[in-house]
Amino acid sequence: MQKVSQQQQPQDTSQNQETPLIQETIGKSEDEMASDLFRQGTMADLAGKIAVLSPVKPVLGGKWYITRFWFADDRNAYIEYEDGHIMKRILVQISGEPEKPEYKVAAYFEPGESDWVLKTGNDTLAGKRLSLYEYDQGKKEWVKKN
Repeated sequence: MQKVSQQQQPQDTSQNQETPLIQETIGKSEDEMASDLFRQGTMADLAGKIAVLSPVKPVLGGKWYITRFWFADDRNAYIEYEDGHIMKRILVQISGEPEKPEYKVAAYFEPGESDWVLKTGNDTLAGKRLSLYEYDQGKKEWVKKN
């Protein structure tokens, strides 16, 4: 195992408009907001480290990039990634402080006929409820989809 350190809405024309960030945080607890902030930082950090974390190299001179994160909690996430030719998935365990995170690849998967096939490690999140994040090019950030 490898270990590495780190629909368009109608427009409101009233003068009391809230920024999108404020709108997204209304109704969230402090814990939920802290979790969102932690995950955003973690996803940005992992996006820059996927080439080191992946147990396999990209093909045909490609470069790995992350397409999805599936979080079970703030310390465990599946990462789906590809190089434009092939897709892969890893399960990452996150430890350490937010300023100095450490990542451990606990499992590695390859695509099967109808689901991911475990190739190495242990799938400790099987059957757990997951939160999906995908990158939004317009917002330039990872957005929770469920």
